[in-house]
Amino acid sequence: MGFFNEEGRWGGGLRLPKQVGRWLKLLLSLIAALGMVVSTSACGGAQSQKVLYFWNGLTGDDGPAMQRIIKAYNDRNPEYKVVFQPMNGGDLTTKIYSVMQTGRNIPDLVINDSFTASVLQSQGLLNPSETWTKYQPELKESNFLPQAWQNTVNNGKSYGIPLYMFQMAIYYNKDLIKKYGLESILDDGLVTTDEIASMKGKLPKGVYGLCLGNLPWAMMSLLYSAGGNIEDGVKDMTADEWRKPLKALRDLNDQGMLSPIDSDGEQVFASGHSVFGMLGTWAQGNMSKTLGKDKVGEANTLQYGTDHPSNFLYQQSWLQLKDKNRPEERVKAAADFIDFVYRNWMMWSDVGSISPAYRDLNNPEYGKLIQASFTNGKREREWIKTSNYLYGGYATAGWGSFTDIVYSNISLEDGLKTLDLMTQGQIQIQEQA
Repeated sequence: MGFFNEEGRWGGGLRLPKQVGRWLKLLLSLIAALGMVVSTSACGGAQSQKVLYFWNGLTGDDGPAMQRIIKAYNDRNPEYKVVFQPMNGGDLTTKIYSVMQTGRNIPDLVINDSFTASVLQSQGLLNPSETWTKYQPELKESNFLPQAWQNTVNNGKSYGIPLYMFQMAIYYNKDLIKKYGLESILDDGLVTTDEIASMKGKLPKGVYGLCLGNLPWAMMSLLYSAGGNIEDGVKDMTADEWRKPLKALRDLNDQGMLSPIDSDGEQVFASGHSVFGMLGTWAQGNMSKTLGKDKVGEANTLQYGTDHPSNFLYQQSWLQLKDKNRPEERVKAAADFIDFVYRNWMMWSDVGSISPAYRDLNNPEYGKLIQASFTNGKREREWIKTSNYLYGGYATAGWGSFTDIVYSNISLEDGLKTLDLMTQGQIQIQEQA
């Protein structure tokens, strides 16, 4: 079976018209939300087996890293061993709805993002986190960043355990910073759209101020730094809090400060053709290997201004799907594994994830990691913004529209109206579901 990526491209390679692709994605979202999916082949196995089935979306470098932790856990010869079952994000959500509809082959462990978790909880599909914390009391609120724990709370009750956080970071080429005399940009630890614009005329042809990675995700920090927030933001995506940062990025492109639309952001930055790179926190390993560990620095996410410094972080949490047939011994075994990962989180720190747990954040070894720039200081921790607002995820659904606006494939006004139309449509679908 094929799939649609963020550009509306069918997995088999056929390029559909953008609007068709987007509305088909919308239709698939409706089908998944209503649970009207064909039951897939069994992945959970019999409940009597002494294994825990762990569904996740760890299909990148984080997959092998998590497998190292699982191997270390299984080597301890626990009564229940963990079976690692990664799948693409869309497939994960679809399979969750499928097994919850049939009541069969429900996994023991799931990790998913905060927005999806809120949707699942609103549909009554999740158990509260206390089903695990009664066995592992260290997995408690006071041991995590308040923003991370709040991301698991709905209607006053927690429905998950924070695992990791992530976002688009601003990487910088230390050699180019020095070569072109741009050190002052990094004085306050923030990189703004105005500061990127200030490099115009200082860079030679073929060297850009900024290359873009995942623009919709980065827009969340830009929204907050422009004085907005996601709860109000999804209600009107034509508001100034969206308009101002998108116009600023559009102006940067007009000034020749952004790498071309058809370029690969990682390649542009890694080849030394961009001073700053807006790339995922998970890209730090590749960038360090390519340019050299000592030549790459990491700052906070791109900011619209400095009045409201904000690093909006996404989060993946441990979730327990309801299963009336799950024996209590399996619940305890799952809690034991989550606690093991909590205590050995540093085993996968090399993939660039940001830990939500004070156990790691206050560890001197964690403080040396490049992604620790998000949490090493008190002010950086205060800059962290998160959300598990039920409709929050829809704000980044218009992947192509954000890029079309920035690269002038569509007018600013028409682009904002399109984003708002898509967001309000998906909210209506969710409300009906």
